[in-house]
Amino acid sequence: YGFGEYKNVITNVMMERLASPLGPTGGKIVRPSDGKEVKNVAFIQCAGSRDDNHLPYCSGICCLASLKQATYMREKAPESDVTIFFIDIRALDRLEDFYTKVQQDEKIVFIKSKIANISEDEETGDLLLEGENTRTGEQIRMTYDMVVLATGMAPNKLELETSPDVSYDEYGFMTCDPEKPGIYGAGCVRRPTDVASSVQDATASALRAIQSIARR
Repeated sequence: YGFGEYKNVITNVMMERLASPLGPTGGKIVRPSDGKEVKNVAFIQCAGSRDDNHLPYCSGICCLASLKQATYMREKAPESDVTIFFIDIRALDRLEDFYTKVQQDEKIVFIKSKIANISEDEETGDLLLEGENTRTGEQIRMTYDMVVLATGMAPNKLELETSPDVSYDEYGFMTCDPEKPGIYGAGCVRRPTDVASSVQDATASALRAIQSIARR
């Protein structure tokens, strides 16, 4: 998708930093290439996820992150236009209400599509997105100031020194082996998850650890 090649293609983590009042631009959403205020932005869901050549699984939290960041754009630049290209939107339980609220904004457009290619206008820095609307079959050729990639979560176990007793699943996330009590993982070490779920998971793991010690 041109990340690393085109300055105006950024990740969702970079977008979060850009929108932060404590970020490098004081919360003003501008293009990395020229500092121009962004008026037309595209979010591409499942960028590298659900893909056998990269991350074959769904991280589950990327959709809500993009919905949240789309509201950032609309709040900070009321005249801005946002397009979200998606395969599926995961918004479960109470988060479904938030998804419905975002859909009601006429300047946030959802297109079911898998973008095939992104190219850059070398003079303007604008980005041309090409793909297919999978609902209508129509070809897509749309230009944007900036593109945000919803990248998935990947485990970093290769960067950590862990006990040989720790086991991992096929994707590299830690698994809890009942045959090896006393070793507990929590949050994103076990699976892609959000902050609230990580806190709940950590609480449960702490309780299991306490119970394990109490039985000795």
